[in-house]
Amino acid sequence: MNDKTVQMTVNSLSLRYKGANESPDTLALDNVNLTVYEGDFVCILGPSGCGKSTLLNIMAGLLKQTSGTIEMRGEPINGVDPSRAVVFQTPTLYPWTNVYNNIAFGPTVRKVDKAEIQRRTKEYLELVGLKDFANAKPYELSGGMRQRVALARALVNDPTMILLDEPFGALDAFTRNSMQDLIRRIWKATKPTIIMITHDVDEALTLATRVIAMSPSPGRIVKEYEVDFTMKMEDSQEDARYTPEYIELRKQILGLMHIERDYL
Repeated sequence: MNDKTVQMTVNSLSLRYKGANESPDTLALDNVNLTVYEGDFVCILGPSGCGKSTLLNIMAGLLKQTSGTIEMRGEPINGVDPSRAVVFQTPTLYPWTNVYNNIAFGPTVRKVDKAEIQRRTKEYLELVGLKDFANAKPYELSGGMRQRVALARALVNDPTMILLDEPFGALDAFTRNSMQDLIRRIWKATKPTIIMITHDVDEALTLATRVIAMSPSPGRIVKEYEVDFTMKMEDSQEDARYTPEYIELRKQILGLMHIERDYL
C-alpha cells in the first residue's frame, strides 16, 4: 500500500476541441486517470500529438477539461496558482531586464519582503550556476543558460509542484545532458514534485521515478512504470544507463510505443 501523500488526482479526464466551421471535433485526451504523490518525479512519455502537453496545461490550470475531474490536494484546479510552477520548452523571459530581475519577478509581484526576495534570488542563482550572470540580459545568454534562468524563476516561488513541458527539447545534446543532470540534482536536494513531458525514452528513464506511457491521439495512459535509475546516478547518466535492467526496460517501452502507434 502506498503511504505517500497524494498531491494531485486526475479522474476520468477528457478534453475535446471544438472544430472550426464545419470541421469535426478533436478528442485530444480520453479517460485519463492518474494519481501523483508528493515528491514524485513523473515523466509523461508519448509520441508527438498524443495530448501530453494538453494534459500538462490542464494540470497547470491553463486549460479546462471537457469532462472528468482534476484536483490538487483535494481542491479542484480552476486556474493557475503559484504552488504549480510551469517551465516551457522556450524560456519566456523578459528581454528588457536582467537575469536577477527575471528570477525575482514572481516574489516581487506577490509583494514578498524585499530581504526575502534577495535571499531567494541569490540562492537560486547559485543553485542553477548563474551567480556570475545576475546582471546579464537574456539575449546575452546561451539557450541552456536561458533555460536555467526559467528554471530558477520557477523555483524561487517555492512551488510544491513543478510542471516541465519538454524544457530541454530545443537544446543540443551536450547541453541537454547537463540540464538533465541539473534538474536531477535540484530534485534530490529540494524534493519538489515534478511532472515532466517528454517524447524521449532515455530522458524519461534517467530522470523519473514513474514513467507514464501515453497512446497516440486521443491520448490515453496505456502503461505505468516505477523506476529508480535516477537514484543510482550521481555525476553521470552512464552510472545506470547501460545496465541490463535499463536496456531491457527501454526495449519494452519502445516496443509498446511501436504497438500503440501501429494499432490504436
